[in-house]
Amino acid sequence: MRRVAYRKNAIKVALLYPSTYAVAMSSAVFHMLYFKLQDEGFYVERFTADRGPRGVEDGTPLSHFDYVVATVHYELDYVNLVKMLREAGLSPRSAGREKPRLVVGGPPVSANPEPLAEFADAVAVGELEPLWGALVRYIATGEEAEGLYYPARGPHRVKIAHAADAAYDYRRIPEPEAAFSLSVELARGCPYSCLFCMESYITKPYRPRDWQAALRDAEELYGKYGIRPSLVALTANAHPHFKDLLREALGRGVPLSLPSLRAELLDGETLELIAALGQRTLTIAPESSERLRKALGKDISDRDVLRVAEQAASLGLKIKMYLMVGLPCERDDDLEEVAELAAEAKRRGARLALSVNPFIPKPQTPLQYSAMEKPRRLREKIALLRRAPHDEFTYYEPELGAVQAALALGGREVAGHIEEAAGAPSPVGYLKRLLREGAFGYVFAPRDDPLPWGHVEGHHPHGELKRRYLRYLEAACG
Repeated sequence: MRRVAYRKNAIKVALLYPSTYAVAMSSAVFHMLYFKLQDEGFYVERFTADRGPRGVEDGTPLSHFDYVVATVHYELDYVNLVKMLREAGLSPRSAGREKPRLVVGGPPVSANPEPLAEFADAVAVGELEPLWGALVRYIATGEEAEGLYYPARGPHRVKIAHAADAAYDYRRIPEPEAAFSLSVELARGCPYSCLFCMESYITKPYRPRDWQAALRDAEELYGKYGIRPSLVALTANAHPHFKDLLREALGRGVPLSLPSLRAELLDGETLELIAALGQRTLTIAPESSERLRKALGKDISDRDVLRVAEQAASLGLKIKMYLMVGLPCERDDDLEEVAELAAEAKRRGARLALSVNPFIPKPQTPLQYSAMEKPRRLREKIALLRRAPHDEFTYYEPELGAVQAALALGGREVAGHIEEAAGAPSPVGYLKRLLREGAFGYVFAPRDDPLPWGHVEGHHPHGELKRRYLRYLEAACG
Protein backbone atom coordinates (compact mmCIF):
# COMPACT_ATOMS: atom_id res chain seq x y z
CA MET A 1 0.00 0.00 0.00
CA ARG A 2 1.02 3.61 -0.47
CA ARG A 3 1.73 5.60 2.69
CA VAL A 4 -0.73 8.27 3.75
CA ALA A 5 1.00 11.52 2.79
CA TYR A 6 1.66 14.29 5.27
CA ARG A 7 -1.05 16.96 5.20
CA LYS A 8 -1.27 20.01 7.38
CA ASN A 9 -4.67 19.02 8.78
CA ALA A 10 -3.97 15.28 9.01
CA ILE A 11 -4.04 13.58 12.40
CA LYS A 12 -0.44 12.57 12.98
CA VAL A 13 0.26 9.30 14.82
CA ALA A 14 3.71 8.26 16.03
CA LEU A 15 3.90 4.47 16.19
CA LEU A 16 6.47 3.76 18.87
CA TYR A 17 8.27 0.62 19.99
CA PRO A 18 10.48 1.29 23.03
CA SER A 19 13.31 -1.05 22.03
CA THR A 20 15.65 -1.47 19.09
CA TYR A 21 14.54 -1.26 15.48
CA ALA A 22 15.39 -4.92 14.95
CA VAL A 23 13.17 -5.97 17.88
CA ALA A 24 10.36 -3.69 16.70
CA MET A 25 10.46 -5.24 13.24
CA SER A 26 10.11 -8.69 14.84
CA SER A 27 6.73 -7.70 16.30
CA ALA A 28 3.78 -8.70 14.12
CA VAL A 29 1.49 -6.22 15.87
CA PHE A 30 3.90 -3.35 15.10
CA HIS A 31 3.56 -4.11 11.38
CA MET A 32 -0.20 -4.52 11.72
CA LEU A 33 -0.60 -1.19 13.51
CA TYR A 34 1.50 0.60 10.90
CA PHE A 35 -0.79 -0.42 8.07
CA LYS A 36 -4.13 -0.39 9.87
CA LEU A 37 -3.63 3.12 11.25
CA GLN A 38 -2.95 4.32 7.71
CA ASP A 39 -6.04 2.46 6.49
CA GLU A 40 -7.99 4.79 8.80
CA GLY A 41 -6.47 7.86 7.11
CA PHE A 42 -3.95 8.82 9.80
CA TYR A 43 -0.43 9.99 8.96
CA VAL A 44 1.98 7.51 10.57
CA GLU A 45 5.71 7.39 11.24
CA ARG A 46 7.60 4.77 13.22
CA PHE A 47 9.83 5.46 16.23
CA THR A 48 12.19 3.11 18.07
CA ALA A 49 14.47 3.62 21.05
CA ASP A 50 17.69 3.37 19.05
CA ARG A 51 16.58 5.73 16.27
CA GLY A 52 16.05 8.75 18.52
CA PRO A 53 13.19 11.25 18.73
CA ARG A 54 12.63 11.59 14.97
CA GLY A 55 10.49 9.36 12.77
CA VAL A 56 12.03 6.59 10.69
CA GLU A 57 10.12 7.60 7.54
CA ASP A 58 10.46 11.39 7.27
CA GLY A 59 12.42 12.45 10.34
CA THR A 60 9.47 14.33 11.85
CA PRO A 61 10.12 15.19 15.52
CA LEU A 62 8.08 13.15 17.99
CA SER A 63 6.84 16.37 19.59
CA HIS A 64 5.02 17.31 16.35
CA PHE A 65 2.59 14.40 16.53
CA ASP A 66 -0.95 14.42 17.87
CA TYR A 67 -0.83 10.89 19.29
CA VAL A 68 1.81 8.37 20.26
CA VAL A 69 0.69 4.73 20.02
CA ALA A 70 3.20 2.53 21.84
CA THR A 71 3.21 -1.26 21.98
CA VAL A 72 5.23 -2.66 24.89
CA HIS A 73 6.21 -6.30 25.37
CA TYR A 74 8.80 -6.13 28.16
CA GLU A 75 8.56 -4.37 31.51
CA LEU A 76 12.05 -2.87 31.36
CA ASP A 77 10.99 -1.08 28.18
CA TYR A 78 8.76 1.12 30.35
CA VAL A 79 11.92 3.08 31.09
CA ASN A 80 12.78 3.32 27.37
CA LEU A 81 9.30 4.69 26.65
CA VAL A 82 9.67 7.46 29.21
CA LYS A 83 13.22 8.15 28.06
CA MET A 84 12.00 8.61 24.47
CA LEU A 85 9.44 11.18 25.62
CA ARG A 86 12.12 13.03 27.58
CA GLU A 87 14.52 13.04 24.64
CA ALA A 88 11.78 14.57 22.49
CA GLY A 89 11.44 17.45 24.97
CA LEU A 90 8.05 16.24 26.17
CA SER A 91 6.73 15.89 29.69
CA PRO A 92 6.56 12.14 30.38
CA ARG A 93 3.58 12.59 32.72
CA SER A 94 0.24 12.96 30.98
CA ALA A 95 -0.83 15.69 33.44
CA GLY A 96 1.98 17.92 32.18
CA ARG A 97 1.58 17.17 28.47
CA GLU A 98 -1.19 18.57 26.30
CA LYS A 99 0.00 16.68 23.24
CA PRO A 100 0.87 14.24 21.92
CA ARG A 101 -1.51 11.98 23.80
CA LEU A 102 0.00 8.62 24.66
CA VAL A 103 -1.84 5.34 24.09
CA VAL A 104 -0.08 2.16 25.29
CA GLY A 105 -0.81 -1.53 24.96
CA GLY A 106 0.88 -4.92 25.06
CA PRO A 107 0.87 -8.01 27.31
CA PRO A 108 2.48 -6.58 30.49
CA VAL A 109 0.40 -3.41 30.24
CA SER A 110 -2.78 -5.44 29.82
CA ALA A 111 -1.96 -7.50 32.90
CA ASN A 112 -1.22 -4.41 35.01
CA PRO A 113 -1.59 -0.92 33.50
CA GLU A 114 -0.80 0.92 36.74
CA PRO A 115 3.02 1.29 36.44
CA LEU A 116 2.46 3.37 33.28
CA ALA A 117 -0.75 5.05 34.46
CA GLU A 118 0.93 8.39 35.26
CA PHE A 119 2.34 8.58 31.72
CA ALA A 120 -0.46 7.22 29.52
CA ASP A 121 -3.61 9.03 28.47
CA ALA A 122 -5.26 5.78 27.40
CA VAL A 123 -4.46 2.08 27.65
CA ALA A 124 -5.58 -0.74 25.36
CA VAL A 125 -6.12 -3.59 27.82
CA GLY A 126 -6.22 -6.83 25.87
CA GLU A 127 -6.13 -7.82 22.23
CA LEU A 128 -6.18 -5.29 19.43
CA GLU A 129 -9.16 -6.46 17.36
CA PRO A 130 -12.01 -5.86 19.86
CA LEU A 131 -10.47 -2.52 20.90
CA TRP A 132 -9.78 -1.23 17.41
CA GLY A 133 -12.99 0.77 17.04
CA ALA A 134 -12.49 2.50 20.38
CA LEU A 135 -8.84 3.27 19.56
CA VAL A 136 -9.72 4.79 16.18
CA ARG A 137 -12.55 6.89 17.67
CA TYR A 138 -10.26 8.16 20.42
CA ILE A 139 -7.56 9.19 17.93
CA ALA A 140 -10.04 10.66 15.46
CA THR A 141 -12.03 12.75 17.97
CA GLY A 142 -9.82 13.18 21.02
CA GLU A 143 -12.78 12.14 23.16
CA GLU A 144 -12.86 9.12 25.43
CA ALA A 145 -14.33 6.12 23.62
CA GLU A 146 -15.74 3.29 25.69
CA GLY A 147 -13.48 0.25 25.62
CA LEU A 148 -10.10 1.78 26.46
CA TYR A 149 -8.77 2.32 29.99
CA TYR A 150 -8.26 5.96 31.00
CA PRO A 151 -5.83 6.28 33.92
CA ALA A 152 -6.87 9.86 34.72
CA ARG A 153 -10.13 8.45 36.10
CA GLY A 154 -8.11 6.60 38.74
CA PRO A 155 -8.03 2.80 39.05
CA HIS A 156 -11.36 1.53 37.76
CA ARG A 157 -12.79 -1.75 36.55
CA VAL A 158 -11.61 -2.91 33.13
CA LYS A 159 -11.84 -6.33 31.52
CA ILE A 160 -9.05 -7.76 29.39
CA ALA A 161 -10.48 -7.82 25.86
CA HIS A 162 -10.36 -10.96 23.75
CA ALA A 163 -11.11 -11.29 20.06
CA ALA A 164 -13.72 -13.84 19.01
CA ASP A 165 -12.28 -13.89 15.48
CA ALA A 166 -8.79 -12.46 15.07
CA ALA A 167 -8.28 -10.09 12.13
CA TYR A 168 -5.08 -11.48 10.69
CA ASP A 169 -3.04 -9.00 8.67
CA TYR A 170 0.33 -10.02 7.28
CA ARG A 171 1.32 -6.96 5.30
CA ARG A 172 4.99 -6.24 5.86
CA ILE A 173 7.19 -3.18 5.63
CA PRO A 174 9.46 -3.78 2.60
CA GLU A 175 12.85 -3.05 4.15
CA PRO A 176 15.93 -5.27 4.53
CA GLU A 177 15.72 -4.97 8.32
CA ALA A 178 12.22 -6.42 8.28
CA ALA A 179 13.08 -9.48 6.21
CA PHE A 180 13.58 -11.79 9.18
CA SER A 181 10.32 -10.91 10.91
CA LEU A 182 7.92 -13.22 9.10
CA SER A 183 5.78 -14.45 11.97
CA VAL A 184 2.49 -16.24 11.35
CA GLU A 185 0.03 -16.67 14.19
CA LEU A 186 -1.22 -20.23 14.62
CA ALA A 187 -3.32 -19.79 17.78
CA ARG A 188 -4.32 -17.31 20.45
CA GLY A 189 -4.14 -18.30 24.09
CA CYS A 190 -3.15 -21.70 25.42
CA PRO A 191 -5.20 -24.76 26.43
CA TYR A 192 -2.90 -25.24 29.42
CA SER A 193 -2.72 -23.13 32.58
CA CYS A 194 0.86 -23.20 33.84
CA LEU A 195 0.66 -21.20 37.03
CA PHE A 196 3.54 -18.83 36.24
CA CYS A 197 2.60 -17.96 32.63
CA MET A 198 1.13 -14.48 32.34
CA GLU A 199 0.52 -14.65 28.60
CA SER A 200 -1.46 -17.86 28.97
CA TYR A 201 -3.80 -16.30 31.52
CA ILE A 202 -4.33 -12.94 29.81
CA THR A 203 -5.02 -14.50 26.39
CA LYS A 204 -7.58 -17.12 27.40
CA PRO A 205 -9.68 -18.70 26.02
CA TYR A 206 -7.66 -20.86 23.62
CA ARG A 207 -8.48 -20.12 19.98
CA PRO A 208 -6.65 -22.25 17.40
CA ARG A 209 -6.63 -20.73 13.96
CA ASP A 210 -7.62 -22.49 10.73
CA TRP A 211 -4.37 -24.31 9.99
CA GLN A 212 -4.81 -24.10 6.22
CA ALA A 213 -5.16 -20.31 6.41
CA ALA A 214 -2.03 -20.11 8.56
CA LEU A 215 -0.13 -22.23 6.04
CA ARG A 216 -1.32 -20.04 3.15
CA ASP A 217 0.04 -16.99 4.95
CA ALA A 218 3.36 -18.72 5.59
CA GLU A 219 3.61 -19.82 1.96
CA GLU A 220 2.83 -16.32 0.69
CA LEU A 221 5.42 -14.70 2.97
CA TYR A 222 8.06 -17.27 2.05
CA GLY A 223 7.38 -16.78 -1.64
CA LYS A 224 7.60 -12.99 -1.32
CA TYR A 225 10.67 -12.69 0.91
CA GLY A 226 12.47 -16.04 0.65
CA ILE A 227 12.85 -16.11 4.43
CA ARG A 228 11.70 -18.97 6.69
CA PRO A 229 8.39 -17.95 8.36
CA SER A 230 7.98 -18.45 12.11
CA LEU A 231 4.84 -19.99 13.57
CA VAL A 232 3.68 -18.06 16.64
CA ALA A 233 1.66 -19.69 19.43
CA LEU A 234 2.11 -20.23 23.13
CA THR A 235 1.84 -23.99 22.55
CA ALA A 236 2.04 -24.56 18.81
CA ASN A 237 1.82 -28.36 18.92
CA ALA A 238 -1.38 -28.23 20.97
CA HIS A 239 -3.12 -27.22 17.74
CA PRO A 240 -5.38 -30.13 16.74
CA HIS A 241 -3.99 -30.04 13.17
CA PHE A 242 -0.34 -29.32 13.96
CA LYS A 243 0.90 -32.49 12.28
CA ASP A 244 -1.34 -31.88 9.24
CA LEU A 245 0.19 -28.43 8.89
CA LEU A 246 3.73 -29.81 9.04
CA ARG A 247 2.99 -32.51 6.46
CA GLU A 248 1.40 -30.04 4.06
CA ALA A 249 4.18 -27.46 4.54
CA LEU A 250 6.76 -30.13 3.72
CA GLY A 251 4.83 -31.14 0.61
CA ARG A 252 4.67 -27.53 -0.58
CA GLY A 253 8.31 -26.85 0.20
CA VAL A 254 7.60 -24.21 2.83
CA PRO A 255 10.23 -24.30 5.63
CA LEU A 256 8.98 -23.30 9.07
CA SER A 257 10.57 -22.05 12.27
CA LEU A 258 8.87 -23.34 15.40
CA PRO A 259 8.63 -22.01 18.95
CA SER A 260 8.94 -23.99 22.18
CA LEU A 261 6.87 -27.19 22.03
CA ARG A 262 5.25 -29.49 24.62
CA ALA A 263 7.39 -32.61 24.96
CA GLU A 264 4.55 -34.99 25.79
CA LEU A 265 2.79 -34.09 22.51
CA LEU A 266 5.81 -34.86 20.32
CA ASP A 267 5.82 -38.32 18.71
CA GLY A 268 8.36 -39.79 16.33
CA GLU A 269 6.55 -38.72 13.14
CA THR A 270 6.20 -35.14 14.34
CA LEU A 271 9.90 -34.94 15.15
CA GLU A 272 10.79 -36.33 11.70
CA LEU A 273 8.59 -33.70 10.05
CA ILE A 274 10.16 -30.92 12.13
CA ALA A 275 13.65 -32.00 11.07
CA ALA A 276 12.61 -32.37 7.42
CA LEU A 277 11.25 -28.81 7.41
CA GLY A 278 14.70 -27.47 8.20
CA GLN A 279 14.44 -26.84 11.94
CA ARG A 280 17.85 -27.21 13.59
CA THR A 281 16.96 -26.68 17.25
CA LEU A 282 14.04 -28.21 19.13
CA THR A 283 13.01 -26.18 22.17
CA ILE A 284 11.15 -27.72 25.11
CA ALA A 285 10.50 -26.39 28.61
CA PRO A 286 10.77 -28.94 31.44
CA GLU A 287 11.15 -25.95 33.83
CA SER A 288 11.87 -27.95 36.99
CA SER A 289 11.65 -31.38 38.58
CA GLU A 290 8.79 -33.67 37.64
CA ARG A 291 7.26 -33.04 41.09
CA LEU A 292 7.16 -29.26 40.73
CA ARG A 293 6.39 -29.44 37.03
CA LYS A 294 3.14 -31.26 37.70
CA ALA A 295 2.20 -28.90 40.53
CA LEU A 296 2.70 -26.00 38.09
CA GLY A 297 0.31 -27.52 35.56
CA LYS A 298 2.88 -29.09 33.22
CA ASP A 299 2.02 -32.79 33.26
CA ILE A 300 5.22 -33.73 31.45
CA SER A 301 7.22 -36.67 32.73
CA ASP A 302 11.01 -37.02 32.72
CA ARG A 303 10.40 -40.03 30.48
CA ASP A 304 8.74 -37.74 27.91
CA VAL A 305 11.67 -35.32 28.02
CA LEU A 306 14.28 -38.05 27.60
CA ARG A 307 12.34 -39.80 24.82
CA VAL A 308 12.17 -36.56 22.86
CA ALA A 309 15.84 -35.75 23.53
CA GLU A 310 16.94 -39.16 22.26
CA GLN A 311 14.75 -39.08 19.15
CA ALA A 312 15.77 -35.51 18.35
CA ALA A 313 19.44 -36.40 18.70
CA SER A 314 19.00 -39.25 16.20
CA LEU A 315 17.58 -36.71 13.72
CA GLY A 316 20.44 -34.25 14.18
CA LEU A 317 18.38 -31.74 16.14
CA LYS A 318 19.92 -29.77 18.98
CA ILE A 319 17.79 -29.70 22.13
CA LYS A 320 17.24 -26.44 23.99
CA MET A 321 15.73 -26.78 27.47
CA TYR A 322 14.15 -23.88 29.31
CA LEU A 323 14.62 -24.30 33.06
CA MET A 324 13.42 -22.22 36.00
CA VAL A 325 14.90 -21.76 39.48
CA GLY A 326 13.45 -20.14 42.59
CA LEU A 327 9.95 -21.54 42.28
CA PRO A 328 7.85 -21.52 45.46
CA CYS A 329 8.49 -24.65 47.55
CA GLU A 330 11.56 -25.60 45.53
CA ARG A 331 13.94 -27.96 47.35
CA ASP A 332 17.55 -28.91 46.76
CA ASP A 333 16.52 -32.33 45.50
CA ASP A 334 14.38 -30.66 42.81
CA LEU A 335 17.49 -28.94 41.44
CA GLU A 336 19.49 -32.16 41.67
CA GLU A 337 16.78 -33.96 39.71
CA VAL A 338 16.91 -31.31 36.98
CA ALA A 339 20.69 -31.61 36.77
CA GLU A 340 20.39 -35.39 36.47
CA LEU A 341 17.75 -34.97 33.74
CA ALA A 342 20.23 -32.88 31.73
CA ALA A 343 22.98 -35.42 32.36
CA GLU A 344 20.81 -38.29 31.16
CA ALA A 345 19.80 -36.35 28.03
CA LYS A 346 23.51 -35.91 27.26
CA ARG A 347 24.12 -39.63 27.84
CA ARG A 348 21.47 -40.33 25.22
CA GLY A 349 23.33 -38.30 22.64
CA ALA A 350 21.64 -34.92 22.85
CA ARG A 351 23.45 -31.73 21.86
CA LEU A 352 22.10 -29.77 24.77
CA ALA A 353 21.59 -26.04 25.31
CA LEU A 354 20.35 -25.06 28.77
CA SER A 355 18.59 -21.72 29.32
CA VAL A 356 18.01 -21.01 33.02
CA ASN A 357 15.70 -18.25 34.22
CA PRO A 358 14.68 -17.14 37.71
CA PHE A 359 11.01 -17.45 38.61
CA ILE A 360 9.51 -13.95 38.29
CA PRO A 361 6.00 -13.53 39.74
CA LYS A 362 3.64 -11.86 37.26
CA PRO A 363 0.19 -10.24 37.53
CA GLN A 364 -2.92 -12.17 36.45
CA THR A 365 -1.38 -15.56 37.34
CA PRO A 366 -1.93 -17.77 40.40
CA LEU A 367 1.70 -17.18 41.40
CA GLN A 368 1.10 -13.41 41.51
CA TYR A 369 0.72 -13.93 45.27
CA SER A 370 4.14 -15.52 45.67
CA ALA A 371 7.40 -13.90 46.75
CA MET A 372 10.41 -13.95 44.47
CA GLU A 373 13.59 -15.49 45.83
CA LYS A 374 16.54 -13.18 46.60
CA PRO A 375 19.09 -12.74 43.78
CA ARG A 376 22.00 -14.13 45.80
CA ARG A 377 20.28 -17.48 46.35
CA LEU A 378 19.10 -17.55 42.72
CA ARG A 379 22.67 -17.11 41.52
CA GLU A 380 23.71 -20.11 43.64
CA LYS A 381 20.99 -22.23 42.05
CA ILE A 382 21.96 -21.15 38.55
CA ALA A 383 25.57 -22.05 39.32
CA LEU A 384 24.44 -25.50 40.46
CA LEU A 385 22.65 -26.13 37.15
CA ARG A 386 25.63 -24.78 35.21
CA ARG A 387 27.58 -27.79 36.52
CA ALA A 388 25.16 -30.16 34.75
CA PRO A 389 26.47 -31.56 31.44
CA HIS A 390 25.64 -29.25 28.52
CA ASP A 391 26.96 -27.86 25.25
CA GLU A 392 25.62 -24.32 25.68
CA PHE A 393 24.47 -22.43 28.77
CA THR A 394 22.62 -19.11 29.08
CA TYR A 395 20.74 -17.51 31.95
CA TYR A 396 18.73 -14.43 32.86
CA GLU A 397 20.51 -12.36 35.48
CA PRO A 398 18.59 -12.63 38.81
CA GLU A 399 19.00 -8.98 39.82
CA LEU A 400 17.58 -7.91 36.47
CA GLY A 401 14.75 -10.39 37.00
CA ALA A 402 13.95 -8.79 40.35
CA VAL A 403 13.84 -5.34 38.70
CA GLN A 404 11.50 -6.77 36.07
CA ALA A 405 9.28 -8.13 38.85
CA ALA A 406 9.29 -4.74 40.58
CA LEU A 407 7.94 -3.04 37.46
CA ALA A 408 5.47 -5.84 36.72
CA LEU A 409 4.00 -5.93 40.26
CA GLY A 410 4.01 -2.23 41.09
CA GLY A 411 1.24 0.33 41.33
CA ARG A 412 1.25 3.98 40.35
CA GLU A 413 3.97 4.75 42.89
CA VAL A 414 6.47 3.02 40.57
CA ALA A 415 6.16 5.92 38.10
CA GLY A 416 8.67 7.99 40.05
CA HIS A 417 11.29 5.25 39.86
CA ILE A 418 10.66 4.77 36.13
CA GLU A 419 11.01 8.48 35.46
CA GLU A 420 14.19 8.79 37.53
CA ALA A 421 15.70 5.76 35.80
CA ALA A 422 14.89 7.27 32.38
CA GLY A 423 16.97 10.32 33.29
CA ALA A 424 19.91 8.36 34.71
CA PRO A 425 23.14 7.75 32.75
CA SER A 426 22.58 4.00 33.24
CA PRO A 427 18.85 3.30 33.70
CA VAL A 428 19.33 -0.39 34.51
CA GLY A 429 22.17 0.39 36.89
CA TYR A 430 19.97 2.94 38.64
CA LEU A 431 17.13 0.43 39.06
CA LYS A 432 19.53 -2.21 40.39
CA ARG A 433 20.82 0.29 42.94
CA LEU A 434 17.24 0.98 44.06
CA LEU A 435 16.75 -2.76 44.40
CA ARG A 436 19.83 -3.14 46.58
CA GLU A 437 18.72 -0.18 48.70
CA GLY A 438 15.37 -1.86 49.42
CA ALA A 439 13.04 0.29 47.30
CA PHE A 440 11.53 -2.84 45.74
CA GLY A 441 11.23 -4.95 48.87
CA TYR A 442 7.66 -5.93 47.97
CA VAL A 443 9.08 -8.25 45.30
CA PHE A 444 10.55 -10.54 47.96
CA ALA A 445 7.44 -10.76 50.16
CA PRO A 446 4.18 -12.67 49.62
CA ARG A 447 1.30 -10.44 48.56
CA ASP A 448 -2.44 -10.60 49.03
CA ASP A 449 -5.59 -8.90 47.83
CA PRO A 450 -6.20 -6.10 47.15
CA LEU A 451 -3.52 -6.04 44.49
CA PRO A 452 -2.51 -2.93 42.51
CA TRP A 453 -4.07 -4.55 39.42
CA GLY A 454 -7.08 -6.03 41.22
CA HIS A 455 -9.48 -3.89 39.13
CA VAL A 456 -8.25 -5.57 35.92
CA GLU A 457 -10.40 -8.61 35.22
CA GLY A 458 -9.04 -11.53 33.23
CA HIS A 459 -10.60 -14.78 32.06
CA HIS A 460 -10.41 -16.11 35.64
CA PRO A 461 -11.42 -13.90 38.57
CA HIS A 462 -8.77 -13.20 41.19
CA GLY A 463 -10.58 -15.47 43.63
CA GLU A 464 -10.01 -18.40 41.29
CA LEU A 465 -6.35 -17.45 40.87
CA LYS A 466 -5.99 -17.44 44.67
CA ARG A 467 -7.57 -20.90 44.93
CA ARG A 468 -5.13 -22.26 42.33
CA TYR A 469 -2.22 -20.71 44.23
CA LEU A 470 -3.31 -22.35 47.49
CA ARG A 471 -3.69 -25.71 45.74
CA TYR A 472 -0.17 -25.33 44.42
CA LEU A 473 1.19 -24.64 47.89
CA GLU A 474 -0.63 -27.69 49.22
CA ALA A 475 0.76 -29.90 46.44
CA ALA A 476 4.32 -28.52 46.35
CA CYS A 477 5.06 -27.62 49.95
CA GLY A 478 3.47 -30.58 51.68
